Amino acid sequence: MSIASRLYHGEISFDFVGRWRTWFLISGVAMLISLIALFIPGLNFGIDFKGGGTFSVQPTHAVTQAQVTNALGPVAKVVQIANQPGKPTQVQVETASLTSDQIAKVRADLARVTGTQPSQVSNSVVGSTWGTTVTRKALIALVVFLAVIVAYVSLRFDFKMSVSALIALIHDLLITAGVYALARFEVTPATVIGLLTILGYSLYDTVVVFDKVRENTGELSSMSRLTYSEAANRAVNQTLVRSLNTSLTSLLPIGALLIVGAVLLGAETIKDLSLALFVGIAAGTYSSIFIATPFLVRWKEAEPRNRQLTARVARLAAAGAADEAPARAGQVASRGSRKPLEAPAETAERRRRASGGRKPREETPVLEADTPNGLHLEEDAEIEEVEEPARAAAPAPRQPQKPRPAQQRRKSSGRQPSRSAKRRRR
Repeated sequence: MSIASRLYHGEISFDFVGRWRTWFLISGVAMLISLIALFIPGLNFGIDFKGGGTFSVQPTHAVTQAQVTNALGPVAKVVQIANQPGKPTQVQVETASLTSDQIAKVRADLARVTGTQPSQVSNSVVGSTWGTTVTRKALIALVVFLAVIVAYVSLRFDFKMSVSALIALIHDLLITAGVYALARFEVTPATVIGLLTILGYSLYDTVVVFDKVRENTGELSSMSRLTYSEAANRAVNQTLVRSLNTSLTSLLPIGALLIVGAVLLGAETIKDLSLALFVGIAAGTYSSIFIATPFLVRWKEAEPRNRQLTARVARLAAAGAADEAPARAGQVASRGSRKPLEAPAETAERRRRASGGRKPREETPVLEADTPNGLHLEEDAEIEEVEEPARAAAPAPRQPQKPRPAQQRRKSSGRQPSRSAKRRRR
């Protein structure tokens, strides 16, 4: 039987709900680190959000990133050299917002270090207003998405489930943003797309688990022998393999995009998108199992109905333990009071010594119906010999006299009997 089947049928179980303090502590530390990272060192916003200029050129000879940085000076914020198979090498430089004279100087310096003409250097200017517009629209989309999610989950499941799912989403977004800040990856429009995409993955896992929680807890009543926590924990175990399989099938291709795009191809757009998806899906899988359901259970256990059910199950467990204790003690006492059986040879030797060396009379088995094997040994000869004289010495019981027939009785005539009659009577 597979582990998925054993988890579903309850043959093996992991206590996810009971160890909620451990999971909340781990998530709290991760969220605190992510929150601090958003300010120190902070997110590395790309040119699309803070504005600036980009310059691109195809060098005529091999150049390094250090050579380009030294030639341009502090004006160059980001220098990238893309070496893609089958395509010419590209040198890309990002700068802050520049004036016309500064743009002309950067083009001349870049052309000199790459062995080209200034006219061959292409440039584009991006204003900060575009990034501000993108940020505002992304926040509006996020708020609308969260509001729709709360409304849908509240109608489909329960309001407390919708709040728990919302907390799991905030957990995933904050950890993903913290990873971006610590990794110093550039925040681009592709990053915003990735953040909005992971909301769907995280919500999907949470809804799958909550659907099974509702199914298991819907059967609970005041006479149930399972608490709300136990029923919810069973739901998490039943959906564990499904959640892991869904997440792994998504993480494997995204991880391949992250490695290939960032290391082999140097595609910045793929790298930004794949990192947001990879971290967000991993965090969403964790939150649906370790955060959303335990938080929901702690909230639900505070309801009077579930408190009464928990107290009743605890009383039944205590009563069962109290009933089992005397039975176990009796079994132990009966096992300890049993005497070891003597071997037949030892029994015969003991009887021979008691009889003064005489060989004891052999005992003959007789059949009896009340014995297990139908055999029973006669009692010792000494006991029979003592009983027989006692029976002989005892006086025989007196037989009662039979009454004489009525016709044999003589009627008294009132006269005195003669002497001869008295003699005959005597």
